[in-house]
Amino acid sequence: MDALHGFDPGVIERRIRAYEAFGVHRTGWPGDDQTSAWLRDQLRAAGVTADLERFSYPRVEYRNARISWPGGQADGVPMYDGGFTDFGGITSDLCDDSDPDLFGKIVVATSALQGDKRWTAPEARKHYETLKDQGVLGVVVPSGDPEGRVILRNAEHIGGPFNLPVLQISERDARGLLSAVVLGVEGTIEVDGERLKSNATNVVATIPGTDAGARPLVVMTPKSGWFTCAAERGGGIAIWLGIADALAARPARRTVHFVASAGHELHHLGLADYLAHRGSLPQDALGWLHLGASIGAKFPQARMGASDETLHALATRSLEAAGAGPFEAMPAGESGNGEARNLKAVGARYVTFLGGHRYFHSPQDTFDVACDAESVARWGLGAWSVIEGMQAPD
Repeated sequence: MDALHGFDPGVIERRIRAYEAFGVHRTGWPGDDQTSAWLRDQLRAAGVTADLERFSYPRVEYRNARISWPGGQADGVPMYDGGFTDFGGITSDLCDDSDPDLFGKIVVATSALQGDKRWTAPEARKHYETLKDQGVLGVVVPSGDPEGRVILRNAEHIGGPFNLPVLQISERDARGLLSAVVLGVEGTIEVDGERLKSNATNVVATIPGTDAGARPLVVMTPKSGWFTCAAERGGGIAIWLGIADALAARPARRTVHFVASAGHELHHLGLADYLAHRGSLPQDALGWLHLGASIGAKFPQARMGASDETLHALATRSLEAAGAGPFEAMPAGESGNGEARNLKAVGARYVTFLGGHRYFHSPQDTFDVACDAESVARWGLGAWSVIEGMQAPD
């Protein structure tokens, strides 16, 4: 079998469809646990010893998450790093976020539909805490993909939540609510839930190199997310497996460590746990390859970055030679909002592929809607070229 068979578009499509078939991939959910077992088995089938490493995390459980008003109701998803209500919720006047007096009201973030990023930014906690200080009782944030389905925000503050209930609903479900806001009626927001200590798994493996004294490499990809995540996570997962297949068939000079991490949508908790238990590996490794979001997706907003000019040049050459792209090359030293920011924080050298796409964080992120296996294959060959380029002597 060709050592690079994992970069064949047919293999990539089968693997992404298999990943998608596990369903919702939120950290610690059945689909995430099934993904861990499947990735371990895929590696073992290639002759690579792989294991699952457990880590603890705050699991959000909610029974009801809805906003209701006279004549209407919309179910949604709470912001996992926001607050909760009691059973039955909070009833008060509805208003939009332009209201000059927000005290004691439920705010509907109508400006979010006009592109105001304060409501969905990774570092949104300060904004919500300010609203809490102003006496706001709850917030409803509408959002929409091209068909009006909800787009969720990652819970960047899961370790220190802000104590304000925030409900995310779809743009199409918000239409009646927006009319109710204009009429100035009362509504009831209910986010009946709690955070429980639970466990999730990372998938880890090591393929020994032929030179035991050479500095190792690390290849990592997140495996969790809000929905089926076919394009968001599928490309990175397929390339991660393709690199492992190639190295198992044709060992390289350097030892290569692999990690597929959960907790992506929860402030990268899985990678944080991996780093915390690897001693000086983050700094000792010659380089990390982060296979981030939306690699090879349809309708992409693709980016590439690297920790330094040498790796930046290697990644640029590799992607251009493979015909990947188009992509934005971030300035050397920038990490973006993916897991490479964790690597930068601990002083690791890295190359990162990441981005978004039209159905990013939407329930419509499926293979048929959002994936392009041929594009993933080109990015995969570029990633393989990066790994080969890192094999040169230190």
